[in-house]
Amino acid sequence: MLEKLRRKLVRENRIYIMPSLHGYLYLAAVIVLILTAATYNNNLIFILAFFMFAIYVVSMLQTHYALKGVRLDFLGAEDAFEGERMTLIFHLQLARPRAKKGLLIRTRSRRFVTVKRGREEISALEPYKPARIEVTARQRGIFPLPEIILETYYPLGLFRAWKVFRPRGELVVYPRPDGQRALAPVQYEHGDEDLGLRSSPEGDFGELRNYLPGESYHQIAWKHYARTGELYRKVHWGAEKKHYLIPWDPSVGQDVEAYLRQMSCWVVKAVEEDASFEMETPASKIEPGRGPEQAKTCLRALAQVKAAA
Repeated sequence: MLEKLRRKLVRENRIYIMPSLHGYLYLAAVIVLILTAATYNNNLIFILAFFMFAIYVVSMLQTHYALKGVRLDFLGAEDAFEGERMTLIFHLQLARPRAKKGLLIRTRSRRFVTVKRGREEISALEPYKPARIEVTARQRGIFPLPEIILETYYPLGLFRAWKVFRPRGELVVYPRPDGQRALAPVQYEHGDEDLGLRSSPEGDFGELRNYLPGESYHQIAWKHYARTGELYRKVHWGAEKKHYLIPWDPSVGQDVEAYLRQMSCWVVKAVEEDASFEMETPASKIEPGRGPEQAKTCLRALAQVKAAA
């Protein structure tokens, strides 16, 4: 309830400003000086107090001006594993080409912890600039972008001015690879372990196999493709290539999150072995493939699995 009320009251791209801790202490010192000057009827203390108060007011105006006309747009973020750092890239731009200093960028979210705030300055000659912040994902899943806070304490640190941005986009957090269970290959690509076929260009030519998404284009039989229009890859004699089936089969009473981490571990292992693999989830089945793109497809599917599945 309070969160919904706060989102209604705090509007996007509006500048808010409040005294910082140093600002409150500074104002308290000014009040003490004024009371002292009134008590002892000391004009010099009055002059000092009003001069300090003038600095206070000018600082407030300058802090507010430091955020005026500054926009923040989301560019993208790389997927990451649970508990790892992920970098969010934004685009800072000015409505007018004027220098802005002391800009700080962070998130406001319970799911993502800002571990490295963006510290940026924009010059009149460079009104458009990329900015980065690093966050740590606390749990796996696919989440909308958190609120982004653009703030500044410039120039004297007496005031804090900030803007709230709610950019559109999503962050994908994979289950952390963790597990001790072994996964045996269901078969070798050639169907006979003794043949020892492999897809590398080394060794003697063995045969043609169907091309799987994610495999290197260097393995494609281009002459055969020119004649038939069908994609095949060359398989050579050598070490065998494994194929894994990553099943959805959590044990009775086993924590779903723990099994998702185990499946994530199997995906990473298959990529390290350059093996082809397919995967089952409660919502879908991933067709066979290999390489980073296949791994990304499988890990995104794991990120989407509901905890109650």
